[in-house]
Amino acid sequence: MGKLDNMNSIANLNLRDNYLRAARFSYPRFIPTLISIFRPVWSLYRERLKNIVVKHPIFFCGGSIEEYEHQYETSLIDRYKVDAFGCVWRTRIDGYIGEVIKHPLGSWGDLEDFKLPDPHIGVPTESGEPKTVVPWDEIFSNMERARERGLPVVAWLPHGFLFLRLLYLRGFRNLAIDMYKRIDKLYKLIDMLADYYIELVRIYRTGFSGIDVFYFGDDLGAEDRPLISPAQFKEFLYPAYIKLFNEVKAGGSLVRLHSDGRIVELWNLILGTGVDILNIQDRPNRIENIVKLKNRVCIDLDIDRRLLAFGSPSEVEDYLRNVVNVFRDPRGGFMLYLEFHPPSKIETIECAIEMLQKIVRL
Repeated sequence: MGKLDNMNSIANLNLRDNYLRAARFSYPRFIPTLISIFRPVWSLYRERLKNIVVKHPIFFCGGSIEEYEHQYETSLIDRYKVDAFGCVWRTRIDGYIGEVIKHPLGSWGDLEDFKLPDPHIGVPTESGEPKTVVPWDEIFSNMERARERGLPVVAWLPHGFLFLRLLYLRGFRNLAIDMYKRIDKLYKLIDMLADYYIELVRIYRTGFSGIDVFYFGDDLGAEDRPLISPAQFKEFLYPAYIKLFNEVKAGGSLVRLHSDGRIVELWNLILGTGVDILNIQDRPNRIENIVKLKNRVCIDLDIDRRLLAFGSPSEVEDYLRNVVNVFRDPRGGFMLYLEFHPPSKIETIECAIEMLQKIVRL
């Protein structure tokens, strides 16, 4: 058995343990790395990618192609969908969520009759795709399957759980005015959402024991600045984040927070909410800033998506090598996430994986 094959066989048996060791700074054996292939790329290179997923299980949730099997030929569409919160979404590319074109709370006069989804039915998806709500029995079944395969047991809440959901419900301009004027109904709506998500967390904990980590996502940044000021974050989001994350930690689970965009100015506040794993993008936040987070939180680094899509294989290899050299630490506290979008080339994906095989072992 060769060196790389040996690494695959060892890692595949210990993905959960290794992930938790990295998150807790407890000396993992390798840097946890997840690769996500988006639908248009998968559709283009389907058969070659299937072989890659099976051959390199440590980068693809243990080597299962289940998450990709539902994917079909990508097409330009014009589809409308109403999510569980009543937001109307328009999608033009299959496999992407699209945008909200109708906000159910565009007028505060609609708040009195506004109903949140029933938490006992299941967990709502962000845009209502591919399902409006994922039933609890399906969620718990998937979690049990992950446990049986030796993967981290993850409980997820819909991406855009708070800040983005406020945008979806009110619209960007309205929300900006709400925060500026400190509208009373905004505080009420935030409390409603926080209580709703806390109820989802409690149902998770009641229905399934031994959850390793809760995944939260809330894109707080644009490419060059946060979408919300530190003062606004502290006043409007910070208390709800703390209340929700405290509920998670009361059950002994870790908190992973994802945010796209530049959020350097929000880091100190975010870390104060109790986040254990912070999934952030390298391009807008810049490596020289991110390195200052070392030893403060487990950094789950989202590798430059433009580079992955447009860079040459050698450029991607060099970048991955340099990043790992900067953040490598035998104690852990570092993870990698690679997301491949069009027009990513199969050769680039293959070279990236070959490089990762060489550098992720600690």
